[in-house]
Amino acid sequence: MRIGEFASKLNITQDAVRHYMDLGLLIPQKNGGQYFFEQDDMEDMERIMKLKQLNFSLTEILKVLSYKRMTGMDSEEYRTLYLSLLEEKKNKIDAEVQKHLEVRSKLRGNIDLIKSREKRELKRLGFPIAALTLLACPQCRSPLHISDGTIEKNMIFEASIQCDCGYHAIIEDGIYVDPKAVRKKVYPEGSKLPTREEFLAAASTKYINLRYKAIDMVIETIQKENRNPRYILEIDPCISLFLMQYIKYLHKDTTYILNNSDLEKLNFTKKEIEANYDHKSFVFFCCDIQGLPLARNSLDIIVDFLMTKAYAQSEQEFVIHQVFPLLQKSGLLAGVYPYFKPRSENALSVPLHIRDYLNKDHLHDMLSELGIVKMQDLDIGPVVENNPYETDIRGKELFFNILAGKPESPLIFKPIGKKDLEQFKTVMSF
Repeated sequence: MRIGEFASKLNITQDAVRHYMDLGLLIPQKNGGQYFFEQDDMEDMERIMKLKQLNFSLTEILKVLSYKRMTGMDSEEYRTLYLSLLEEKKNKIDAEVQKHLEVRSKLRGNIDLIKSREKRELKRLGFPIAALTLLACPQCRSPLHISDGTIEKNMIFEASIQCDCGYHAIIEDGIYVDPKAVRKKVYPEGSKLPTREEFLAAASTKYINLRYKAIDMVIETIQKENRNPRYILEIDPCISLFLMQYIKYLHKDTTYILNNSDLEKLNFTKKEIEANYDHKSFVFFCCDIQGLPLARNSLDIIVDFLMTKAYAQSEQEFVIHQVFPLLQKSGLLAGVYPYFKPRSENALSVPLHIRDYLNKDHLHDMLSELGIVKMQDLDIGPVVENNPYETDIRGKELFFNILAGKPESPLIFKPIGKKDLEQFKTVMSF
């Protein structure tokens, strides 16, 4: 039979038949420029197909066919070769099966671990009574009055907060809320901010890795300079992205402070922490940055994770001006600041109202004017990011400046002692 009929009977293409002929797997007779296929060729082709199903390579199949053609299928040489190849294939499959069984077991273990965490009893986080030492009226800096409160396990879950100057706030489900500050976070032009999932799905791997590296460098600085801080404030437009990496290093006596004016997002972050992390001391503020009810010189560390850029977009001001008075004399400011090379095309295409905040030299000048002495000044990058949610940096060569510093002049903060807290708990009608 000719090649077309041969290929049709075996349900393969003529190109495949020619390929096997070129490799020497098929050796049909040739007569007058035409190849003719006999029963032996049919048997060879069927054997090739069966051996391929057994995961034999074409080189191995050629060796098997060569032995068959030289010695015959009943010879000891052929049987020895074929048996050795079969056993080799079986041993390899056995090893792969064992490997897959081990992987399956590990997958089951990971699945069970995640499911067990989902089923564990959720803890509730409220405003720690010990953190009342932090509070001061954001309008007049006077002490705040707290009443009508509910306390569980040394945490306040509901309370009314007033100041003689007229300032009013509440603690609701453990979150300190300034009712006048509550609003949905949106872009300056009014469009809705993406969810964390939407942002990460749109971000490039290089951009995510650069942000992760920046976080890691800040964490290393914090660990080096202040291993057991009492109070940390994170200002982060995405809420807690820095915390998610840092939380495993948090000392059990550290109170971590998060702030956002979007109460829904803050509630989501609080529930995520309650469900997935064991650290117990958090303060959640739903306030404007300029309305944080914190006493001056009360914080050990302030982390500015990309907030300077975000705050400049919405308020056209330097966010550190608002929070720097809260830092103790020995406190640490650690920040991640995106910037463009000065006088570059990238820098010049940025809107004027935020251009200075994406200029490293200008940022350093503003920090210096505040009296911050640089301890660390490192650059990483660049990366070109096309995330549609980062319109001001999209398509531009971006760098990150990792900067850490301390106040130049000594400041004094006298915390309330345990005796004052005990008196507070006795006097208040919770």
